[in-house]
Amino acid sequence: MVEITIAICTYKRLEIKQTLISIAEQILPEDMQIRVVVADNDVEPTARPNIEKTASDLGLMLTYVHAPSRNISIARNACLANCKTKWLAFIDDDETVSNKWLYELYLTAVNENAEVVLGPVESIYPIDAPKWIVQCDLHSTKPVFVNGVIETGYTCNTLLNLESDHLKNETFDIALGKSGGEDTDYFSRVFKKGAKLKYAENAIVCEPVTNGRASLNWLAKRRFRMGQTYAPTKFTPTTGRLSVVKLMCKSLAKVMFCSLMSLLFCLHASRRYSWFLRACFHFGVMTKLTGVKNIELY
Repeated sequence: MVEITIAICTYKRLEIKQTLISIAEQILPEDMQIRVVVADNDVEPTARPNIEKTASDLGLMLTYVHAPSRNISIARNACLANCKTKWLAFIDDDETVSNKWLYELYLTAVNENAEVVLGPVESIYPIDAPKWIVQCDLHSTKPVFVNGVIETGYTCNTLLNLESDHLKNETFDIALGKSGGEDTDYFSRVFKKGAKLKYAENAIVCEPVTNGRASLNWLAKRRFRMGQTYAPTKFTPTTGRLSVVKLMCKSLAKVMFCSLMSLLFCLHASRRYSWFLRACFHFGVMTKLTGVKNIELY
């Protein structure tokens, strides 16, 4: 029997009910069984009754964990600590999964001999979302390939083999629990240890985009923070000062180039903002290299 734990970190989101319903609708082979761990990051466990009732009504085996302090890394580590199975899948508390989502992740892990498998997250935009945001689709998530290799990942749709030597004793950095990017840091570390990261394109997850996130301001802050998180993955404590300076100069050049391209496409909204957000990312890299503290998004 293959047992897989599905981990969900939550904070005051009623949408988690739909997430649990979609999990209960999974089409699985007879030799596969699922469990669910919900880590509640709220100060008080007020969501517990509703979460436990929903899981019970759906026939889901649930472990509810109160992981307060409003730090997402604390919640993610609570999921790791309370997982009793070899396989652990992470999704967000506002997502819904396709009915073959989990099986597609597992199938890729077995066929590709992968310790980490990432699936796509498709965004669903509100009707009144700006046209350029829908066209650019910057909220959807897919892994980035570097020379055909995935070097980092995310927790909004992923399956982990916790028995892999490359993942053992690895946890999410508490210092990144309020800024975000703790998942980028985690997967970068396991990749550097030798973990193989693969992509399951049919393991689809859908995520609604709220009006508050469908804005240039939100995207700019997020891209800037992504740059801050990305910067440390390119060097180690032993990296020479000259290498850091070179990376800083390279980032500055990219900021200037992206800013220029944004100006050149001033009459084309989607291209203008796309280049502007790239500039925000590289500016985040540059500032992190100078020692600027990560901005807090949560």
